[in-house]
Amino acid sequence: MGQGMNQTLLRIHSSTAIFTVVSCQSFTVSSLAIDYNPLAFTAGYVMNATNSYLDVQIVPPHQADVGRQVAAIFRYNPTLMIPAFGSQTYEIYQTPPSNVTTSLVSSGILRIPLASSSRFVVGDAIVARYVFTTHVIYAENVTNFTVQSVTIYTSWSMATYILRAYGINMIDYHVKPINGHWLSAVQDCMHFSDSRYYINIINSSCEASGDDGLNALTYYFNVTQVINSTALIITQYNNWPNVLNVGIGTNLEFSTSQKPFTVYATVTLASASVYNSNSQLYIFTSPINASVGDWGVVPIFSTAVLNIGTGVSEETRNILVTQSLFNRTSGPAVLFQPSLYWQEGPAARNITLSQNVYMNCNQGIAQQKGVISFLPDPVQLVPVISSVQVKSSTFLNGPYSQNMIQCANGGGVKISDNYFSMMNSSMSIVLLCNSQNITASNNTVVNNQSTINQYYSYDNANPCQMNLTSLINLPNSAFNSSFSPPVMATV
Repeated sequence: MGQGMNQTLLRIHSSTAIFTVVSCQSFTVSSLAIDYNPLAFTAGYVMNATNSYLDVQIVPPHQADVGRQVAAIFRYNPTLMIPAFGSQTYEIYQTPPSNVTTSLVSSGILRIPLASSSRFVVGDAIVARYVFTTHVIYAENVTNFTVQSVTIYTSWSMATYILRAYGINMIDYHVKPINGHWLSAVQDCMHFSDSRYYINIINSSCEASGDDGLNALTYYFNVTQVINSTALIITQYNNWPNVLNVGIGTNLEFSTSQKPFTVYATVTLASASVYNSNSQLYIFTSPINASVGDWGVVPIFSTAVLNIGTGVSEETRNILVTQSLFNRTSGPAVLFQPSLYWQEGPAARNITLSQNVYMNCNQGIAQQKGVISFLPDPVQLVPVISSVQVKSSTFLNGPYSQNMIQCANGGGVKISDNYFSMMNSSMSIVLLCNSQNITASNNTVVNNQSTINQYYSYDNANPCQMNLTSLINLPNSAFNSSFSPPVMATV
């Protein structure tokens, strides 16, 4: 079934979740198109800018919504219909002022309160996102959950949020703007937390979402009290509901605060009980020599098979991303980032990125140093993201794309049979930081004006140290093949 065919259109007139699915098996959402009116955002041109507000000429079909609180604003490129990129990139998040909301200055001109001064100026095209509320599709503790032939045009938070699924199928699923809107979902297109067994994403697309196209992860918990060798008080600080209810029989990996992404022990949960509003007492089947401040995480061993055009943030294991188009992602097309800042992980392993097209990516909001980026937060002194293959893909860089592959804390990375178009760029293909065993073979590099003297370089940002990178086999001969792009872009 093609997108938009034989679909029932649901147009919702409040910020309400359409589906809330809890503790179900073999549940399918299918053959729907979903839209909201009023929208969760507005857009237009800045007519007046002060330290405390922006006056914005609203561009139809967006609306001059009165009485709203604005949580985020970003600069926009109305010609290309994407967020501004390069030197024009700019976005702010704010806790909205509590005593003032959006108001009408005159016909079609909306005053947006600011919590502090900004760099927006008269003439800027902007998109303003209101305070985030509910997801369109929310599922928790589900087995064999399927979304098929569904199109979502906008949302008041994430388009689809799934917590603890045992099998996910996203088939012919599309998130995209409609009727000239400058945004689709105001946050993630797909957000899968602690999802196990498998994730299949087939013939799907995410366009113009306000945050990640796909974020697959689980959460880090903190050890706040040691009762004995098998009993710990575990606390979560990220404010996501129900994430501590991981399930009896679940394995947890533990790491120290000094090496948060390096596992020192794996134990199995025997029982759990509520300790306070954000903590539980975990009792394990075997002893663990844990300390206060250590981190625990549920390792996700789901097999993820992705065929999608979007930016992807992955903190899972056993990942295959294939036959996908990544076009004009603001940040990296694919980001592997276990993060203590977001308390999300674990470190990814067993990754294959094959037969994909990366076109004009990593040029705007959330830009990193690589179109494909391995970047733990914080960066470690040793490899933590391992067993990676980047192969048989086409890279077409944009003027601000940076390196093609940023490899921080990578171990066992193989780069082969790729076509790199580095037009007007002398940047290296691979940027290294505290990585080991990085190899390449049979790649083609096309560059029309500049000369690349060496195909890899060392990142000098702290805590990168050249002597912590070793076993690098990236000779010039690995990048001097001559073949056509293995995958052609279709946009």
